[in-house]
Amino acid sequence: MSMDRAIEKKKRPLWQWAVMAAGLVAVVAVLWQLIADASIRTYSVPASQVVVSTVEFGAFEDVIPIRGTIQPFESVFLDATEGGVVEEIFVEQGAVVAAGQPLLQFANSDLQLNVARNDTSITEQLNNLNNIKNQLETTKLQTEATLIEQEYRMTTRRRQLPRMEELVKDKLVSEEEYQAARDEVAYLEKLIANTRERQTLENRIREERLQQIGVQMSQLENNLQLSKTSFENLLVRAPIAGQLTSFAAEIGENKSRGTRLGQIDVTDRYKIVAQPDEFYVTRVAEGQMARFILNGSEYTATVAKVYPEILNGTFNIDLVFEGNAPPVRRGQTLQLNLTLGTPVDSLLLPIGGFTQDTGGNWAFVLDASGEYATRRDIRKGRQNSRMIEILEGLQPGEKVITSSYGSMVDMERIQLTE
Repeated sequence: MSMDRAIEKKKRPLWQWAVMAAGLVAVVAVLWQLIADASIRTYSVPASQVVVSTVEFGAFEDVIPIRGTIQPFESVFLDATEGGVVEEIFVEQGAVVAAGQPLLQFANSDLQLNVARNDTSITEQLNNLNNIKNQLETTKLQTEATLIEQEYRMTTRRRQLPRMEELVKDKLVSEEEYQAARDEVAYLEKLIANTRERQTLENRIREERLQQIGVQMSQLENNLQLSKTSFENLLVRAPIAGQLTSFAAEIGENKSRGTRLGQIDVTDRYKIVAQPDEFYVTRVAEGQMARFILNGSEYTATVAKVYPEILNGTFNIDLVFEGNAPPVRRGQTLQLNLTLGTPVDSLLLPIGGFTQDTGGNWAFVLDASGEYATRRDIRKGRQNSRMIEILEGLQPGEKVITSSYGSMVDMERIQLTE
């Protein structure tokens, strides 16, 4: 009788367990990755619909765009010095005029009457002052004549005294007559001294008065000249040579004093007048360069003057052309790029529409495969019309989606598809 034999089950080799464990780990890893990927908000977009830019290290130019207007380098305004009725117009608006050329003739009967009255009044005052001068000179001559007569009388009496003294001894002249002659000499000496003091006082008063009269006559003559000039101002002349612009006048029109008649522009040289934002008022300085393109050619201008007054959020600057000036016309508008400082080596990223969506505080950065772009915080510095200065968050060579994010702005990852 045969007996049953127990069959022993063979144990699984260790390497099989290792393979199974590895497979299980791989499955778990894949599942975990699938779960993780599913939790990340991902947006798929064709690669052809986005702009990808590379972060590079280079020279950053602090450039701001400004808009400028062509203006004459020098302009002179024409105002009506003396108003009146426009009687005659000699030139038309836009004409090129020479310095001193007549432009317009006013008629003003009231001014003519006033000038005539002033001439008469000033002439009378001048005549009165001349009469006073003549009186002073007459008084001077009279005093001199009196002094001459007194000195002559004293000289005569002094010459007579020695002879009278001899005659007194011979009893031919009385003692009383001799004493009267001596008294007269003493009287004449005092009288002459008094006359000389009076002459000194009169000379001082006359000199002071003549000086005052001279000042008054000079002022009256100036007033007379001004009166004549005001009449001559009825004829408006060109103060400088140039082109007459904004010249508004019609025959028979009444213009009051101080009315703006127009202006004359020096047309052989122009400047650019621009209005940067007030934010840059402390950074714009004389000597800074601005570039612009006109008719396919690049030109350069230099800041010549900065006006610190701020109006409506902007301030004015004047720029002059460097080298050959471009063909421009008064009032023409130019778009310029003004360089605020010396270029500095920095980490740069081309500017794009993403800055409007993120404010430049974050961006989508591509991974090494170039298939996915993940959101990353960055810190930007200055920016110009072409580049953004990157201070933190990016490295040279990394690629960034710089086009507008639009509906992608709420996503965490972007998948670029074919």
